[in-house]
Amino acid sequence: MEHITTLSLEIEPRESLGISHANICSLGPMLQSVLMECADDSYVEQLHASTLNPYSQYCCILDDGGIVWRMSALTDEAASRLLDPAGKIESFTLRNINASFSVVRKTCETVGVDRLLDILKNCEESSFRVSFVAPASFRSKGQYVIMPDVRLMFQNLLMRYNQVYAGDSEIDAATVDYIAEHTRISSYALRSRYFSRTMDKADKIPAFVGNITLHVSGPQSLKGLVAMLLHFGEASGIGVKTSMGMGGMRLI
Repeated sequence: MEHITTLSLEIEPRESLGISHANICSLGPMLQSVLMECADDSYVEQLHASTLNPYSQYCCILDDGGIVWRMSALTDEAASRLLDPAGKIESFTLRNINASFSVVRKTCETVGVDRLLDILKNCEESSFRVSFVAPASFRSKGQYVIMPDVRLMFQNLLMRYNQVYAGDSEIDAATVDYIAEHTRISSYALRSRYFSRTMDKADKIPAFVGNITLHVSGPQSLKGLVAMLLHFGEASGIGVKTSMGMGGMRLI
């Protein structure tokens, strides 16, 4: 049985680094480079050659003003070859901005994928509050979509889940249709945010951050599926560029 592992590294408060709140998320591409430097070359080459993305990572601000770099591995191999080495980091330097970071706290959580199946079978909740803590965006018909769309959200999560645990990114269109027909956004507090692949450069992706509440009307099987995919999304990320630092989401 595969496991989902999440490693969180809390680092120095942003005030001491002179980095704005908006730019904290844009540390993601540089942190991805740090993460790749932790892994052995053969695994990095394997990741580049594969269509499977077994990890996500992003950086965001904590309520107390500190910074957290959160990494999730969706498979045991990704956990052992990416997160285990990353868990040994005590400090690192981002050369692009000439800033050094010290790790002040580490936490690691591992759960079996069977926990997701328990949620699928047992969840009776009909409302879910989702916080997009790192800029999220979707691609549809060649354009970026910078508002959360129920169909795109669950199409993306279902594709990721199938790819990682079923070895096939194909999804059942009827299932996505059913979710979209019976799930609606009942409230939201969102704002637009650009995600810079290179900090302070023009190469920016339009995105959004903030909170939404989803309401599901339908049988327990549908509520369970929505809940399972949202819990999975906390580890997989959602939308585009989740390995570069986009699409970090949390259930509130």
